[in-house]
Amino acid sequence: MLESTAKYVLEVFSVPYGTRTSFDELWHHARDRLALLPEQVDTSKPGGSQVRAMLGAAWTIAKTTNEIRNDEGTGHGRTLPTGVTPEMALLVVREACSVAELSLATLDRMMGR
Repeated sequence: MLESTAKYVLEVFSVPYGTRTSFDELWHHARDRLALLPEQVDTSKPGGSQVRAMLGAAWTIAKTTNEIRNDEGTGHGRTLPTGVTPEMALLVVREACSVAELSLATLDRMMGR
């Protein structure tokens, strides 16, 4: 879901990417176009430092969600049991949805929708 969200954002902005473009690269370019990179936040404004920290945390969520999916996911025919509890899996899904929702809502606002 997160990789598809990043690709969708890039396609809306006509930013090319290849089949070998990494998850990290996709998300960096998508966040850049959406002005959601922490370094793009003006920390001299009230709440700026907190917003910067939250955007950093959102990236950490996206990155670690991708990592846990690669390490523990059951896709691609993997049949081994995972060490992730159902409660943790639910947390991962909910947080990933929050990152995708932030990105898509920001895109909608930028596109005047």
